[in-house]
Amino acid sequence: MIGLAKHAVACTVLLSVCGAVNAQSSVTIYGRVDSGVDSPRSGGTSVNRLYSGGSAGSNLGFRGVEDLGAGRSAVFRLEQGINLDEGTIAQGGRGFGREASIGLSDARWGTVQLGRIPTPYYSVQSSVDAFIWEGSGGLLALTRNINSSTQRQVLPMGISARQDNAIGYASPRWGGLALRAQYSMGEKSATIGRGYGASARYQIGGLDLNAGLQRQDGADNASGKVSAMVLGGSYDARMAKFFVGMTQEKNSCTTCTGATARLPGVSTSEFRLTNAGVRVPFGQFTAIAQFTRVSDRSDYTASTGDRDANWIAIGGDYDLSKRTRIYFGAARISNKNGSQYVLGTGTAQGPATLVGSANGSSRNIYMGVRHNF
Repeated sequence: MIGLAKHAVACTVLLSVCGAVNAQSSVTIYGRVDSGVDSPRSGGTSVNRLYSGGSAGSNLGFRGVEDLGAGRSAVFRLEQGINLDEGTIAQGGRGFGREASIGLSDARWGTVQLGRIPTPYYSVQSSVDAFIWEGSGGLLALTRNINSSTQRQVLPMGISARQDNAIGYASPRWGGLALRAQYSMGEKSATIGRGYGASARYQIGGLDLNAGLQRQDGADNASGKVSAMVLGGSYDARMAKFFVGMTQEKNSCTTCTGATARLPGVSTSEFRLTNAGVRVPFGQFTAIAQFTRVSDRSDYTASTGDRDANWIAIGGDYDLSKRTRIYFGAARISNKNGSQYVLGTGTAQGPATLVGSANGSSRNIYMGVRHNF
C-alpha cells in the first residue's frame, strides 16, 4: 500500500509539472493554401495558367511561445513557402524561406529576433494598397517582361521581402504607434552586403498611417544598392475604407541577383507608384477598386521617351467563412515607348514567357480561392 501511495504521489507531481509546462508553453501550427486561374495578356498574346499565391503566399508555419514570467517570453517562428500549383517549396527551395527566427519578447519593451526575417518595409507596404497585394491590382503584381528570359520586378524589395542573417526589433503598441527596425549582415556574400530597414505604423480610430524605408547594399557593401520607401495608409469610414499611398524603389546594384537584379540597359532603375483605392463591404462581399500611376524615373543608357503608365483594377472578395475566401477581378495597364509592363496575380508574378507589349496595353483577369488554417 505504501508503495502504491508513493507511485500515486509521484504521478500526481509529474502530471502537475506537465500541466505547468503546457500552461506556460505553446506551439501553434498554422498555414494558408491559395490557388486559382488567371489569363494575363499583353500585345495580343495571352497565357492561361493555374497559379499559387494570388491573394497571399501559400505556406506552412510553426509558431512557438514560452512564458518566462514577468511579462517576458521566448518566441520562435518557422514558416515555409509552398508553390501550390506544383507542390514544391517556394523561395528557391529553402526549407523555411518565409521566416526562420528565434527571439525574446517583453510586454513593455518589445521583441528582438534573430534569423531570416521579413523586412520592416514589407511589413507596412500592403497597408497602403486597397488590394492588400491581392490579384492584378495589388502593387506587387507588376513586372517588366523584356523577353522570354528577362523578367524584372518593378518593386524588387517588396518581392524579396526577407533578409538573411538579420537582427530585428519590433516594439509593442505605444498609444497607437508601433515601430520596427532591422539590420542584416552581408557576411561576405558574392551578391549582397549589409541591409537596413525601419518602419512606423500609427493606428487610431479608423486612421492607419504607415511609413517604411529599406536598403540593400551590393557585394562588399559597395557595387551600388537597392533602396525602397513607402508612405500612406487608409481611413475606415465604415461604409467604405479608403487607401492612398506612394511607393518608390531605386536600384543601382550591379551584383544583386534574383528579384533584386537590376534592369538591363540602365545605370539606375527607379519607379514610383502612386495609388488611390477603396474597399466597400456588402455583408460577406467586399468590392475593391484602385488606380495607380506608374512613374518610370530610370536612368537609361539610351533615350527611350516617356514610359509612365496608368494602371486600373477592380475586384472583389467573398467570404464563405472566417477561413475561406473566393476572390476575383481584372486589371489593365498602358504601355508606351517600349515599357513592356505585364500584370501577374498577387505574389504570382506575370509569366516570364509572356513578353510585354511595347506600345499596347497589358491586362489580366483572375479568380481564386484562399483558405487559412
